[in-house]
Amino acid sequence: MSADDHLKRPIIIKKHHGDHDDEHGGQWKIAYADFVTAMMAFFLVMWLLSSTTESQREGIAQFFTASSILDMPAGNGALDGGRSVLIAGDSRQDALTQTDDGGARQDSQGGETNNDGEAAPINQEAIRDPIERQRFDALKAELERQMNSDALKEFAQNIQLEMTPEGLRLQIFDRDGQPMFNPGATEPTPRLLRILDVVGNVLATVPNAVVVAGHTDGQSFQRGNYGNWELSADRANASRRALERSGVRPARLFRVEAKASVEPLLPDAPNDARNRRIAVTVLRSDVVADARNAAARRAQQEPRR
Repeated sequence: MSADDHLKRPIIIKKHHGDHDDEHGGQWKIAYADFVTAMMAFFLVMWLLSSTTESQREGIAQFFTASSILDMPAGNGALDGGRSVLIAGDSRQDALTQTDDGGARQDSQGGETNNDGEAAPINQEAIRDPIERQRFDALKAELERQMNSDALKEFAQNIQLEMTPEGLRLQIFDRDGQPMFNPGATEPTPRLLRILDVVGNVLATVPNAVVVAGHTDGQSFQRGNYGNWELSADRANASRRALERSGVRPARLFRVEAKASVEPLLPDAPNDARNRRIAVTVLRSDVVADARNAAARRAQQEPRR
C-alpha cells in the first residue's frame, strides 16, 4: 500500500461509554421533581400569606417556634396518659376547682363546681386561633399531669387551675398549716419554690406572655408604711424571680400585680388562708395584642409636652 493510499483511509474514532453513564441517565428527572415540589411549596406559602389574617400568621409563626410540647398532636396521649386534651367542635373549657365542704360553688367565671370538685363547662369566647387553642389545651393537660404526678401530688390541694377570658390561670394558695409564705415574709417557702420550679419548667415550653399577681387575705397588715399592698407586691415579685430561675424568660413577663385583699378567692370568708395566694396567668396572644394596641392609642391621644 502506497503512502497516498494510507493518507486517504478514513479515520474512525470509537467512543467507549462507561457503565456509570447508564446509571445516571435519570438523575435529571429527580432534580426536576425536586424543583417542581419546591415551586409548589413556594406558591402554597404565598397563597397562605395572602389569604390569612395577621393574627393567624402570628399563630403559624409561633407554631414553628414553640417547643416540643406542641409538636405532638393533641389527643395522642403523650401529655396526659392517653386522655384527649382537644375536643373537636367544643370550644368550652373546664376549670379545676375544689372545695373542702363537698358543696358546689361559683368559680370566677360563673361556672359551678359539683360535689366531686369537677367544674361545669364554662361558656366563653373560643380562642380564635386553632394553633393557640391546641397550645393551651396541651399546656393545661401537662399542668394537670404534673399535679397528679409525684412532683406536685402532695401540693395538689394548694393549686387551682382554670381557664379565664385572659387565658390559663394557675393559683397557688395557702391552707392552714401549709403556707406559701411565712407570716409577714416576702420570701417563698420551700413548698412554694418547689411548685414554682415545676410550673416554670412547664411554662418555659410556650411563648405566651405571663402575668404574676400577689394576693393577701382580709386581715390588716401594717408595719410602719408597709401594708398589704406592699406585701402582695413583694410576694408577686419574689414569685416572678422564681419563675425566671426555672426558665421563663424575663421578656415574657407582661405584668406583675399587687392585689392586696381586693380580689379574695373566697369572698364570704375574707380571712380564710386560701385568699393568700399567688396567681400565674398565661395570656392569650389576642389579649396581649389588644392591650398593647390600647396602650398605643392612649399614648397617641395624650398631649405632647
